[in-house]
Amino acid sequence: MSETVYYKHGKLLLIGEYFVLDGATALAVPTRLGQRFTVTRQPGAETTDLQWVMIDHTGSETGRLVIPRDARRQPQPPDEPVRDRLLQLFHAAEELRPGSTDVLSGSRVVCELEFPADWGLGSSSTLVSFLAEHLGVNPYALLERTFGGSGYDLACAEADAPLLYQRHGTEPKITEWDWSPDWLATTCFVHRNRKQNSRKALELYHSSDIDEEMLWEANQDARLFLQSAHLRAAARVATGYERLVADVLGLTPVREELFSDFDGEIKSLGAWGGDFVWALTEQPLEKTHAYFNERGYATVIPYNDLVL
Repeated sequence: MSETVYYKHGKLLLIGEYFVLDGATALAVPTRLGQRFTVTRQPGAETTDLQWVMIDHTGSETGRLVIPRDARRQPQPPDEPVRDRLLQLFHAAEELRPGSTDVLSGSRVVCELEFPADWGLGSSSTLVSFLAEHLGVNPYALLERTFGGSGYDLACAEADAPLLYQRHGTEPKITEWDWSPDWLATTCFVHRNRKQNSRKALELYHSSDIDEEMLWEANQDARLFLQSAHLRAAARVATGYERLVADVLGLTPVREELFSDFDGEIKSLGAWGGDFVWALTEQPLEKTHAYFNERGYATVIPYNDLVL
């Protein structure tokens, strides 16, 4: 019996959301929490079925599937969401490299998620990254044929440090960056108590008119953010980027919408409207926790506790 363990980090996109889809440079970070995949295979096993086991962040089993070899290789009628998502990935992998899913025959895959699924830290991107590595296909090509998106989350799955990401087909430009200014220590990530539908957010962006000037501004903001030695300078850049996205999408920045009395700036992350926001403030962590807790936001995580 052979056992192989894969570990993939979660992700947060600090600046560059939306415009990263059109090639703008984005600043992203891998998280300390991710997803572990354990593949066990019995050599010479007679069965060609795949056993798929899902375990959530509490250690509880949330689902178990058995997927025959033929189902992995041929399109199947819709069944149920998790199974359909896996089959979509398997079929795309077969298109990229015929026979790639044969390695799953007789295997048992246990997926252990370290964060609540509604946090939006990358339950799908960690899955894509794992399957691409295990099946021997290009992860960005696999993403392109299935869920879509910029791919920055796949870069984070493999990263050990903050990174600059620029989309370029299935061969993006990825540069890990030594970036850890002192001001990060007083900032926090706050969960908005709901998960955003990334596909709907992408549809909204794609329906907007994006020009070269907007992309140039988005690129400048990412670089200025990296160069900000002090929190107030970083907050000014974040405010500018929020306004740029708000103007393009016709949305209201989250600080204006919900937290106008907050002592600091609040930066939206990823697809606006759900998941986490980033509280940029110089006030003590205890005061920040109290501010959001009093307003019904229980999940407030200091930057250094969540980011790798």
